Amino acid sequence: DMTGGSLTYSNRDLIDNERRSIHKGHLRTSILRALLEEDLKGLDVIRMLEKVTDGEWKPSPGSLYPMLQEMERASLISGRTSGRSIIYSITENGRYTISILRKDIRKHQRFLDWLMEGEDAKL
Repeated sequence: DMTGGSLTYSNRDLIDNERRSIHKGHLRTSILRALLEEDLKGLDVIRMLEKVTDGEWKPSPGSLYPMLQEMERASLISGRTSGRSIIYSITENGRYTISILRKDIRKHQRFLDWLMEGEDAKL
């Protein structure tokens, strides 16, 4: 219920959950995209994603590191040890995969455009 333009507690929770889900569903693709630019440590991936989302999304290490391990097992990325850190780089398989995913994202963009239609209209 919206009264006087303010959000109730339940609406605020719903909106916060939806904001988080927008980014979480793209973690794998976001990692591949980050590694297209440069080889990165896990914490640097987190920092990059936080930066490009203006602080809206900062994946937790608890979600990022298992994803990095899964992606390494799938040969999308490779990791090399450097001191106490692992530096990740995208593989040719990862480059191919993100090229396909980007095509799917472009198709999905039409749906997102529809969601945004009438954004300035009075609700």
